[in-house]
Amino acid sequence: MVDKQTDNKRKDGKFKKGNKIGNRWKKGESGNPDGRRNAYTDLIKDFSFKKSGDRERREVIVAKLFSLAERGDLRAMQFIIERLEGKALERQERTNKSEPIQVMVIDDD
Repeated sequence: MVDKQTDNKRKDGKFKKGNKIGNRWKKGESGNPDGRRNAYTDLIKDFSFKKSGDRERREVIVAKLFSLAERGDLRAMQFIIERLEGKALERQERTNKSEPIQVMVIDDD
C-alpha cells in the first residue's frame, strides 16, 4: 500500500501545490463539535450541582453571598449588583487641544 502523503510530494520532498489527499471532514462539518473543554470548569460545575444537605452547593453559596451583603459587605453587594445590572461604564474625558503645556516656576528668593 502506498502512503497518500508520499503520493502528494514532489521529487524535492516538498508537498505539491493544492490539497490532493482530501479532507477528513465534509464542508461545514467541524472536527471538534463540542469545542475545547476546560477541566476545571467541568469539575466546578459538577461539584456545585452536588447536594449539601437538602440544597445544592451553589444555592448554599448564593445564600451566603446575600447574607454577607445584608450585613454590609460592600464587595458582596458590588458582586451581586454587577451580576444583575452589569458593570458600570468607566468614562474618560479626552481633549484634542493642541495648546502647549504651561509650566510655572516659583522661586523662593
